[in-house]
Amino acid sequence: MKKKTRLLLIIISALFIYLIIFPLPSPELAVRSYVFVSNPIKAITSKVHEGKIKNDPMYGDLYIINEIEKSFIYVKKNSIGWYVTTSGTGP
Repeated sequence: MKKKTRLLLIIISALFIYLIIFPLPSPELAVRSYVFVSNPIKAITSKVHEGKIKNDPMYGDLYIINEIEKSFIYVKKNSIGWYVTTSGTGP
């Protein structure tokens, strides 16, 4: 029984680390996983809005979450998924 519990804990930890570190299949999930590190409740309950800035060569696409301190978050897409490039208090 102890081995099954330990294995389950390892699998859950690996999944959590994957969701936090690696690129994700959608920009909204990338934004939510980025916010999850600092504020898990806001990451789950807040609404993610698409910003007006698209395809910026340096930063990527803008997404906004109004309920957090660094509410402007830029994401880019590479060959394996979306990842956060930067965040701040204004575009």
